Amino acid sequence: MGAHRVRFFFMLGLLSVTGCVMGTQRDGRIIAVEDVARVVVGTTTKQEVLELFGPPNSFKRLREELEADFDPDERLFLPLYDENVYIYEYSEDSETFFSAALLYTYFNRERLADRLMVIFDDDDVVAYLAFSKQTDAVPEPEP
Repeated sequence: MGAHRVRFFFMLGLLSVTGCVMGTQRDGRIIAVEDVARVVVGTTTKQEVLELFGPPNSFKRLREELEADFDPDERLFLPLYDENVYIYEYSEDSETFFSAALLYTYFNRERLADRLMVIFDDDDVVAYLAFSKQTDAVPEPEP
């Protein structure tokens, strides 16, 4: 009879160390597809992009990025323009963790991101636009 009790408490102990955790972390501001469609290369200004999307997640100068990859003598052949690059990003990190009595452990992480890159010419007009959408996120309608 005592062995059954020990076995019962042992099984109860194993079940008590079983756990499951799930969560999603969101970072950045959702990029609306409709707003991206409003940006017209050669027409839309930097101010209009800022009004549509707000401040970028990061800002770069294209020429500075290119110069870092070349020797000083080769830099003479780089384009002379100094375009500004605005990068917007919204990401979702989903994690799932499950453990059963230290005998089985499962962990999964998935990262999806929406990215928008806007390059401006010297007159602060959009010269190039690239958009990649991986999430299903849509902005909530404004009241």
